[in-house]
Formats: sequence, C-alpha cells, structure tokens
Amino acid sequence: MSEPHVSDLRWDRMLAGDLAEADRAEALAHAEHCQACAARHVELSADFAAFATIAPPLPRRVRPQRIVAAIAALAIAAGVVIVVRSPSDAPAERTKGTPGPRLMLAAGSRERLAPVMSGDRVKPGDSVQAAYTATRDGFGAVIARDGSGAVAAYVPARGDAMVALPAGTLRSYPGSTILDEVVGAQIVEIVWCETAQPIAPLIAELRAAGTATAPASCTIERVELEVR
Repeated sequence: MSEPHVSDLRWDRMLAGDLAEADRAEALAHAEHCQACAARHVELSADFAAFATIAPPLPRRVRPQRIVAAIAALAIAAGVVIVVRSPSDAPAERTKGTPGPRLMLAAGSRERLAPVMSGDRVKPGDSVQAAYTATRDGFGAVIARDGSGAVAAYVPARGDAMVALPAGTLRSYPGSTILDEVVGAQIVEIVWCETAQPIAPLIAELRAAGTATAPASCTIERVELEVR
C-alpha cells in the first residue's frame, strides 16, 4: 500500500461500497498484519452500523423556497466520515491524525437515516441531516441548491448568523431538512468555521457559481445528491 496505514477515508469508502474490489482486498490484507488498522476497521464498522438506526422521527414545518424543514436537534450517537467529492475531482484522502473538523451528511426516511455521499440518490420527502466532529468550538451553517436552482440555508432556520457548534464527537447541526418535491441535482454544502461568518455571501456564491468558497479558517464539505 502507498501509505503506512489504511486511512479512515479508505475504510469509509469500503463501508459505503465505493471502493474497488482490488482496493478493498488490499486494505483487508493490510489489516491482517496491522493491529492498529484492524482495530480501526472494527471501530468504524460498528459506527457505520449504529449510525443507520439511531435517528428518531423528526417533526415538520413549512419553510419558504419550497423546502420543508424539521427544526429539531438530532443527537447522532454514532457515525462515519462521509466521502464527499465533486464529479470532476477524486476525493482527497484524510489520514488518521489530521487536524480539523470532520463533516458528514445522512439522509433517508424520518425513522431511519444512513450516511450518504456524492452521487447517491434520495427522494422527495427524505430527511437530510448534517453532523460533525471537532476538537474545538466553532460555528456553522448548511446551505443547499436544489434542482430548480433555488438556493437556501438549511441551517440556521433564519437570519444571517452562523450557529454555534460546541466541540464534540459526532454532534448534529441544530436542524434537519425534509426535501420537497423538486427533483434533480441537490447540492448540499456543510460549513464549519473557527469564527462566525455571514452566510449571505456563501449563499450568493452558491447561487451564482454553483459552489461556495470556504473563507479563511473555514471548512466546507460538498455533497451532490440526485433527487428522484
């Protein structure tokens, strides 16, 4: 293998079924002779299984811009790092020990959420929930552009101020969204910043260019879903 250990991202891609069979076999073969990687594989596999069954039902309310939002804190007790990539770029691998927040996305029915990555299909009425792991306090937002080109903030529910995100492991952004009837490409961008930033410039850039650039001291993870 080209690295001393199997990266978390490689394990995550394997668990999500996104890893080629040869690469999967290579990772498993490496883990047979590496106690640290074997233990990490077991840990992430358990997290992946737990993540899919933890989400409670979400309440609903109608929001503007054809988006139905369920404003409720969703405590995610376990999860995985979601592989996020654009169609033109291969995902960069983040090895164990790399500092910075981990941002992730889940989607599915109101009773059951599962990790999703770019290229996955969802359907109108599915819930979408962002979560994060961070070693320090920060601020965040979740913005999206639907198949009609409409852009809105999922989190926060209103205003231009990012929400506070306390440091912690596998914590949810304070709000979940239920997709409306609009089909097509759904771009979701999860934003985490060390200091609070205005959301309006990010929304404007996503509307104009189809993507938002991370300001200084910020991280943005982009997930491109297909709503059908």
